[in-house]
Amino acid sequence: MSSRTLDLKGLVRDEEALVNCIQDFAGFGDDVKVKEVMWVSDFRPNMRMVNKFGVGRIFVAGDAAHVHSPAGGQGMNSSVQDAFNIAWEIALVYKGLSPASLLDTYTTERLPVIAEMLGFTADLHDRTFGQSSVEHTARSTVDEDGNSKQGESKLECGMRRSGKMYMLGVNYRTSPIVIDELVPTPTLGAAAVRNAYGDSQEGVLQAGDRAPDAPGLIPVPSPSLAPAKSIHMFDIFGSTRHTVIIFVPALAVPVLRSVLAILDQDVPKELVKKSGRASRFYLRTRRPCRRVF
Repeated sequence: MSSRTLDLKGLVRDEEALVNCIQDFAGFGDDVKVKEVMWVSDFRPNMRMVNKFGVGRIFVAGDAAHVHSPAGGQGMNSSVQDAFNIAWEIALVYKGLSPASLLDTYTTERLPVIAEMLGFTADLHDRTFGQSSVEHTARSTVDEDGNSKQGESKLECGMRRSGKMYMLGVNYRTSPIVIDELVPTPTLGAAAVRNAYGDSQEGVLQAGDRAPDAPGLIPVPSPSLAPAKSIHMFDIFGSTRHTVIIFVPALAVPVLRSVLAILDQDVPKELVKKSGRASRFYLRTRRPCRRVF
């Protein structure tokens, strides 16, 4: 419970006034009676973050790297994303499959995301908990025809959540290990930070974005194989490996053969897992893809 008009410290010392305030604040009316308050405490959200996610051999993630208001429910998923981001990088460097400079991308990728997350969760906190008792009440308004209608209170507006809360728009477009030859790479700065937590938009993708699912994929069989059932792109992806997806109009395109040859030559054999024959690539039955990621 929060308010800019009530003496909250005084309510803590006056249990009867506190019970009445809770009764009114929650809108219980006469149907529910609050008899006793067992525990009262003062909650103040901490909002801070590190300026680097790693120095040398030391890395921080989750609550060690950032704390913020619980408004929006972004804490756990953000922490999991931190750990997931640094885990595969450490694994490759430890195995000698990548230079140590790969670890620097942990800060480059996660810092803009967390900075933007702290910004809008702080705003959500203010809009949700920083209201006076009057502002919690919805007000009636009159439309153009003179009809009265119930409007939203400021608290109700503060409780509304945008699509970015799903975290499907979190991206690493500015990462030095991400290359998009079709879209100019944005420079690090305010604009880049604001877009790091961007809303997921259907049909608008760039390198560094989360790869969306694609249903209705059909394995292209050889003449001796029976037609296979359609699958999803998420059936192909795996959290413990990198997945290379090549978009080509046909299997016999020279570029395809060239890419496969380079992968066979440069990637250690023990790290490559092939599913079935090399000819089992996937076509989409719906709208064709227009970009290569």
